Amino acid sequence: PFAAQRCTARSVPPRLECTRFTRGSGFFATAGAAAQGRRMKVVRDSNYRHVFGEVGKQRYEDLRISSKATESCGIRGNSKFVCFPWEAGGGGALACLVSSKFGRMPRDIPLLIGHSGPVLDFEFNPFDENLLLSCSEDLTMKLWRVPDEGLKQHMKEPLLNLEGHGKKILFCTFNPSASNIMASSSFDLTTRVWNIAEQETAFSITMPDQVMHLKWNYPGSLLAATCKDKKLRIIDPRASEFAGETKVHDGVKPSKVEWLGGSSPSDERFKLVTTGFTAQAERQIGIWDIRRLGDADAGTPLTILSLDQGTGALYPFFDHGTQMLYVAGKGDANVRYFEADAADPYMHFINDFRTQVPQKGFDFLPKRCMDTTTHEIMRGIKLEASAIQPISFKVPRKSDAFQEDLYPDAPSGGAAMGADEWLGGGECRDRLCRPMDPEKAPAAAAAGPATTEVFVSVKDLKKQLADAQARIAALEKENELQKAKIAAQDKEIEALKAGA
Repeated sequence: PFAAQRCTARSVPPRLECTRFTRGSGFFATAGAAAQGRRMKVVRDSNYRHVFGEVGKQRYEDLRISSKATESCGIRGNSKFVCFPWEAGGGGALACLVSSKFGRMPRDIPLLIGHSGPVLDFEFNPFDENLLLSCSEDLTMKLWRVPDEGLKQHMKEPLLNLEGHGKKILFCTFNPSASNIMASSSFDLTTRVWNIAEQETAFSITMPDQVMHLKWNYPGSLLAATCKDKKLRIIDPRASEFAGETKVHDGVKPSKVEWLGGSSPSDERFKLVTTGFTAQAERQIGIWDIRRLGDADAGTPLTILSLDQGTGALYPFFDHGTQMLYVAGKGDANVRYFEADAADPYMHFINDFRTQVPQKGFDFLPKRCMDTTTHEIMRGIKLEASAIQPISFKVPRKSDAFQEDLYPDAPSGGAAMGADEWLGGGECRDRLCRPMDPEKAPAAAAAGPATTEVFVSVKDLKKQLADAQARIAALEKENELQKAKIAAQDKEIEALKAGA
């Protein structure tokens, strides 16, 4: 149970609600003038108010995790693999473990070792779980294809190598709806959108300051970026312009951002959540309405939640199906989770999952990876000092049957539109979704996701070029032989004519 006390960390208009969570009497009280004397019980009518976290029985151990500090979440996963930076000298290395192979790992596991500098961010393709994108201090981004059975030896040659940024690249992220579209942000103060199929920059915009976090919205039409100058900027990448901006948190430490809304067009996709710090280094969560960013009160949030005096940046993860927000901080040993609401106070605290071991990074697997037979609604992967610990978030139910009210349709892993359509300015379509019911899921899988483009690796291109050059040389030699043969025949004919 939690109670809220008056927050004096920053000036908040009377109509806003600013709360601080502390152990208390089991009520959620608001501190706005309009809410003076009003109390609302934390017990609400919700399917998810009893969600609890559970540590997985198996985990990955004896890992040499990189000590390089980055602004990314530090770990990525999907139904096939778990990826994280590996401690290695002479450049950046990534370890990519097969997700089903738990236990102690050998010290000499095969790695992705193509980068000559530390890896700063990486992400799996949402439409092809074997494709991994990485960016580095060496000014390049690389696309890797990991075999289904995992790496058997070090992989140095990437599938694609993308160059164009003038300084080290901080973030790289795939568009969630359109295939072969990704965004990147760099210390050269540019944010770029790339057409991977053509291996070129499609759009670019100059940023006023260094980007601290970069996120696509649900349909993949806009980008949200928090910057070092304490501002949140909404980017319309296809227009190469800012759709709005506002100051978010007063603290100098990095702010992070996540879009709210969901798969239904009626959902409030114009809201987003930021995490950051006050000038007194108190950690906060803010809810913002992008429709108001052009107004006089653009800097006014819908609500601000004050949390604690922690030092690590908070990373927000939003489940668009259940409308639940999970917040994990680097260096923390807990994960807080909330439920979003369309009405004031917009976000309801549910509980927090606590362990004794701090986390170096945290991420959540795609929703289609959930075990519906145990009523698992989210599965996280926690990066520790030398291990990775899976954590399941579940709803307690007695029945073993599929609980339809807990599982709205989830993204299927197929692209809703192609790169050419997106680049041409077509209206962004919602992500393709599939039912979570195991009995209906096979039929949805049989329909098949949208096909993704087959890339040709640099190594294969070089081999094809060498083969083509060898073939050309052989044909030229054969042509010279034919010419010599024809010349000899011509001489023989001339000699016969002269003898006659």
